[in-house]
Amino acid sequence: MKVDFHCHTRASDGTLSPPQLIDLAVEKQIDWLAITDHDTTAGYQQAKEYAREKGIKLTPGVEISASWQGRTVHIVALDVRVDEPALQALLAHIRQLRWQRVAQINDKLKKRGHACMMNELLDQVGVGVVARPHVAQILVSRKYVQTISQAFDKFLKSGRVGYVKVEWPSLTEVVSVIRQCGGIAIMAHPGAYQLTSRKLNSLLSDFAQTGGQGIEVIVSPNRTSEAMGMADRAKRYGFYASLGSDFHSPEHRWRNLGWLAPLPDGLMPIYDALSVPKT
Repeated sequence: MKVDFHCHTRASDGTLSPPQLIDLAVEKQIDWLAITDHDTTAGYQQAKEYAREKGIKLTPGVEISASWQGRTVHIVALDVRVDEPALQALLAHIRQLRWQRVAQINDKLKKRGHACMMNELLDQVGVGVVARPHVAQILVSRKYVQTISQAFDKFLKSGRVGYVKVEWPSLTEVVSVIRQCGGIAIMAHPGAYQLTSRKLNSLLSDFAQTGGQGIEVIVSPNRTSEAMGMADRAKRYGFYASLGSDFHSPEHRWRNLGWLAPLPDGLMPIYDALSVPKT
């Protein structure tokens, strides 16, 4: 069975529409998918009927921004009831924080002589979820930099002129809402937070204590030493082991949809805990 439980559409910061993502899943011969756009369930809601027509199992999902000890972490909610008012209120609040952040970034860059970008952001994002990559894309289009990575390095990452820190809802609050709405809370890409081993263990311990239930073990086509470390932590904390590419765009060839190694033996696979969607 080929699965991918972490991917994005144009509803947040992906480049494909939800139906286009489903078409790609069919092309990649993926059996089971979860669309986990940042802080919105719109991508899942727009794709669910089309996925059913195409024979793709589609699990409700969303990737939620949370704060832990002053750091941003991302929690993937799987099998969550997307129509629950508590979930939608939380996501709406976070989307508002996102717009506040880009407005502050815009103000900082204007003070350095850069033209206002708010109208361009509105045109680019529409009713979707605004994110720093949208700002980075405008900086590329204006030829201030050549790539999105350079835009972050020069303008948007911590310590740069356009950096704005956001205090997202706490890890405890996010996990609580996910559980309240029937979902399974998964720690997304734990290796991406650049934490020491001790600090990562502290994060995962707190996550488990708040009701977190899983961890992304496989995030690439290779069973890396990092993946094996996450597998050991899944066993240590009693977590379900998830697999997710964090796919955003076909142009990112190093992060293709469904391009994932199998889970190591001896773990509790996340798909054993998920409801099987009807196709």
